[in-house]
Amino acid sequence: MRLPLLCLVLASSLFAGPDKPWPQTIPEATRHARTSTVAEVRTFMEALRKRNPALVPYHPKGAPKTTEAGAPLLAWRLPATAKDAVRVYINANIHAGEVEGKEAVQVLVRELLQGKHPELRKHIDLVICPAYNADGTDGLDPAIRRHQPNPASGVGRRENARGLDLNRDLMKVQAANTRWFLALLQDFDPAVVFDLHTTNGSYHGFHLTYAPALALGADADLLTFNRRLLVEVRETLKKEGLPTYDYGNFAPEERGGGAWAPDKVDTKPERWETFDALPRYLSNYPALQGRLGILSEEYVYRSYPDRIADTRRFVTACLGWIAAHPAEVNRTIAAARRLPAKLPLGAELKETERATFDLVDPIKNAQGQVTGEKSQRSVELPSFVTFAGKDFQDLPAGYLVDAAFAERVRPVLEAHGLKVLPGRARSQAPVRHFKETGRTVAKGAFQGVLSLDLQGAWTTEAPARARTLPWDAKSLDAALYIPVQQRHGRLAFYLLDPRSPDGLVHWGFFHEVLLRSDGSWGTHRASRSSPWAAPLPPRLP
Repeated sequence: MRLPLLCLVLASSLFAGPDKPWPQTIPEATRHARTSTVAEVRTFMEALRKRNPALVPYHPKGAPKTTEAGAPLLAWRLPATAKDAVRVYINANIHAGEVEGKEAVQVLVRELLQGKHPELRKHIDLVICPAYNADGTDGLDPAIRRHQPNPASGVGRRENARGLDLNRDLMKVQAANTRWFLALLQDFDPAVVFDLHTTNGSYHGFHLTYAPALALGADADLLTFNRRLLVEVRETLKKEGLPTYDYGNFAPEERGGGAWAPDKVDTKPERWETFDALPRYLSNYPALQGRLGILSEEYVYRSYPDRIADTRRFVTACLGWIAAHPAEVNRTIAAARRLPAKLPLGAELKETERATFDLVDPIKNAQGQVTGEKSQRSVELPSFVTFAGKDFQDLPAGYLVDAAFAERVRPVLEAHGLKVLPGRARSQAPVRHFKETGRTVAKGAFQGVLSLDLQGAWTTEAPARARTLPWDAKSLDAALYIPVQQRHGRLAFYLLDPRSPDGLVHWGFFHEVLLRSDGSWGTHRASRSSPWAAPLPPRLP
């Protein structure tokens, strides 16, 4: 009879009346033996609503209500009490094995409703989605992420029901969750986007690492401001005993068979490096729309209760900084919408500063969990946590996409908030064609896609060998026209330029015309040493 009794206790605590204690999260109610399911998150949040109706369910206009597998996509909004507040969105559990953010945001909202952070309630208009990967959230399994100290219930899966890593889907928009998020950006229009994670297993002395938006081609002043926010929060938390730093790993790779590893006590790594500057990541993507992004990565080897507490403290500190600078945040966001004359096709890591790092030599049990430390020593290393753009290109007036691809391409472009016009609305500048000089086809699939990367340049020279039906006045008028001079013009460039490392060509939207066998189009393909001179589906006026 113990299990029914436990369920009764949980239910009574979650649905407490106004004269009873505030509802508890599942970790709190089970002494951290479990993490919450989607239904339990909803039960807790609805219990909070009964205590304070200022908290309301939120669903973006036009967004899917469920995942492809039918799991609900649930969010809640807590409006600010003052005018001209900063709109903030907090995303959690995109990787459902990294559950700390899911639990931390529930505690944070309860604290806000209890009046514990009056300045945040005044200046922050908040939307939270605690279980963004709703499919993975309920796939609890003790065998998942065994290297971290987990609740007895186990944690959820990294991928969704279709096997997609949702944190690689922001440009290609394969998942319902991604369409939900992009709809939120258009509907709620947040100035700041948080994405809450847990690291995968590097060994260092920080309780939590973070990253500002690192998106290739984002406004430089926006990125500088984003980094300033986090550096100032870092210094505040350091004084409070919570060591944090930019997310990254020691290089050469500490876990991938590289030159340095924690057990090589007589050596040290060469540097500290952050992750990619690609917009496919949820914390990077907002910067291409002129928004601030904040990635939180809790240290995987901290205890389960500590991981939740650290994440809550970090998010609260960031919100406190934002609440103290509302005018500056909104002014920076507004200025970031300016479109430059050139944008980079690539980015390279640059040394940002020198910093002190703790090298941890861990003690592990049979499951690979860290149970202690053999030693810890401090070293000063160059820190590569920012990027410099390279291979800058002039922006065109816009892009033309053949009408034959409209059914596939238009929904993705419009999900990103881009204005799509008929081809007859195009600029009357001469139409240019893309001349390919090289290509790289992936050896294996990633996210279900065999990626394709092209090299080449735009030219007014007509293609020497037809690979698609030729353009004429009728087909130009029927094409999709995506002008670059619009609010999200940066996105148009990175989605539609065929050389973009994260664009639609890379993600296979035009594979049937670009990956052809010999004999296609009524002729044999030119040799690999010859330039490939056919027009791409996105043609540039």
